[in-house]
Amino acid sequence: YIAELKALQKPQVAGVRGSQTRVNRWIAPPLGMVKINVDAAVGRARGPAEAICRDQDGVFLGASAVVFSHLSDPGTLEMLAIREALALADDIYVRRVHVASDCKVAVDDIQQQNKGSYGAIAHEIIQHRSEFEACNILHEFRSSNIEAHKLAKHALSLGVGCHVWLGQPNDLDFVSVNIVTT
Repeated sequence: YIAELKALQKPQVAGVRGSQTRVNRWIAPPLGMVKINVDAAVGRARGPAEAICRDQDGVFLGASAVVFSHLSDPGTLEMLAIREALALADDIYVRRVHVASDCKVAVDDIQQQNKGSYGAIAHEIIQHRSEFEACNILHEFRSSNIEAHKLAKHALSLGVGCHVWLGQPNDLDFVSVNIVTT
């Protein structure tokens, strides 16, 4: 436990090709916004898309996961996770959101309005996004999206349907928090 605590106190850096480095920690959103990290996972007969929201200080505001039966396309699930982020923002009444996904293809498709094989979902996200006061959707490496990744893996064990956690994350103790504020 002490080693984990010390690891959280210092940002860890993972090497990347060339001179670029990736920080293994949560990255705070811009001032005045909340951040919703999203991810998806693929299981045998199900696929969850999930979102977890924190304010700029890293305080937990809520999380949700939608588990779909017989859906195993990673790109579609990642797009559904971004859609779930906007639904979570509506549920917790936030109007300035910063959505981060580790799926660059899904983020690029939304930013470039490419419809692809999941065109209806992308169109819904683009329309829904315009209802917010501010809504950024961007790519972050998995190294700063660890919490969302762990929640997506956990959601594989949940039943089909929507699961929501609001208030205190007491029942999310399986997700190790990797947040460093400066």
